[in-house]
Amino acid sequence: MLKLKIPINRMNYLIEAAQDHMEPDNLQLGWEYYHKGYVLSMELSDVIHLRAQVYGTKKYNVDINMTSFSKSVCSCPYDGWCKHIAAVLFNAYSVHGRPEMLLREMKSSLHASKKRSIRTSEGKAKKQVEQKIVPQANGTAKEWHVYFEQRFYGYSLNQQNSIDGFYSAAWTDLSELASKWEESVRQIYSLHVLFFIMRKMDLFHQMNQASYLSYYHESACRAVAKQSMEKLAEMVELFAIRKKPLKKLWEETIAFIGETALTGKPGPVDWMTVYRMLWWSVFDRKAFAGAERIRLEKLVNTDLTPRKKEALWLALAHFELMDGQDDAAMRWLKNITSPIPSDYYMVLQGLMEREEWERLLIWLRWMLPTMLKARQDDFHTVCSYWLEAMKHQPSDEEWIHVMLSLLPRSYYYYTDYLMKTERFRQWVDLQLSHQISPASLYTEQLKAVEKADPTLLLPLYHQAVEKAVAEKNRASYKVAVRYLKKLYTIYKKQKQSERWEDYIYRLAKKYSRLRAFQEELQRGKWLL
Repeated sequence: MLKLKIPINRMNYLIEAAQDHMEPDNLQLGWEYYHKGYVLSMELSDVIHLRAQVYGTKKYNVDINMTSFSKSVCSCPYDGWCKHIAAVLFNAYSVHGRPEMLLREMKSSLHASKKRSIRTSEGKAKKQVEQKIVPQANGTAKEWHVYFEQRFYGYSLNQQNSIDGFYSAAWTDLSELASKWEESVRQIYSLHVLFFIMRKMDLFHQMNQASYLSYYHESACRAVAKQSMEKLAEMVELFAIRKKPLKKLWEETIAFIGETALTGKPGPVDWMTVYRMLWWSVFDRKAFAGAERIRLEKLVNTDLTPRKKEALWLALAHFELMDGQDDAAMRWLKNITSPIPSDYYMVLQGLMEREEWERLLIWLRWMLPTMLKARQDDFHTVCSYWLEAMKHQPSDEEWIHVMLSLLPRSYYYYTDYLMKTERFRQWVDLQLSHQISPASLYTEQLKAVEKADPTLLLPLYHQAVEKAVAEKNRASYKVAVRYLKKLYTIYKKQKQSERWEDYIYRLAKKYSRLRAFQEELQRGKWLL
């Protein structure tokens, strides 16, 4: 019998789920059914359904759901997860290992689980009492987080529980508890609700990396992380308006974010941006920044992983930046081995919002080397900051120089800017240097140049003709003739018929051996 090989991550999920749902006796009988060869015609349907027939008193149909084991069914009269389901499970596992060893491990795990259940039964009453202790306005941040964890203990991702569903449930349910609190405390509490959600996004992402649904989970985690960052930005606006001294809660919040954000670990949440956003707009720097800087400076001189070191350098640079010490901030940032533009978005955005245009330009100039290897979306983002900064300068010559230095990556920005500022000669020179044919350019742009000075287009069309003829095929010759028609029109309007006749004569003579091209010229009536 041909055996399917179920991916090991799905197999592990089924094994763990079976331990949660099945009785030891059914596992034992299932192994015996497998061992006796009672499992027939096993097949995979719709990717997630493992189907087979199992011979008992008669043939029964088994359907194991590999994404939601609790939905697995068998046509036998047994009410629950039966020996036939277990038999199919062992049969599927046989291509990965020895089913008898799996049976032994599963029974041992079930036995240990029962012991743990007995040991923990005495603590359940106490835990239930603790769970009823909802967050209080006069409580600590630590107490709040204990409740958050208890409230959503055991939340797992499946068809009923999604990642965005977790966000909605956590934000709505936990925020409701503080709806009647004094506003300054409620705002800090809301921050911690958001921290809890963000940490769960990291946890969900980490736990599901080995799952066959890992791409889906990662995308969902990143989407919710982005949604959380947008929520944080909204909250920061409110904190900037009203602040009241709640020293103990603020100290707890600063300690929490300092511990969470500076690990350097990758994940869906950009904790470094969270850290810098809070220090820039929320935390009382006069009261707390000194102690935090001392802590960071001590920590950065200890034996740490490179990623954590870089996180600390970014944090220290941010404190220098907030004090207006750009040179000192850049000295910290120079330590980073592979800087990326997104590391500095917080800087650029903050300076732009404060309309500190000269400082913004200083940072943009400093970032130029990172743009050479930046991702395309980062490149576009930084260019948008350059354009905004240039609006407040007497001349745009520096922007022109930057665009030239970044060619060919900056082509689309540069060509668009030249057109908008009506630098038509430079626009044509750019197309010539990149050998862009008129067919690849917008008609509106060509019309704008022609309206300003038709002769500027002559070299563009001359180059296009030569390029088309050089391809040496009938189709390209026809393209060349279309360009010649445009050239003729321009020369005629400029009353330069003699120059046109001289050009067409020299062109025909140059390519006299290209019979097909000569035919196209005659068909276009360019030759006498």
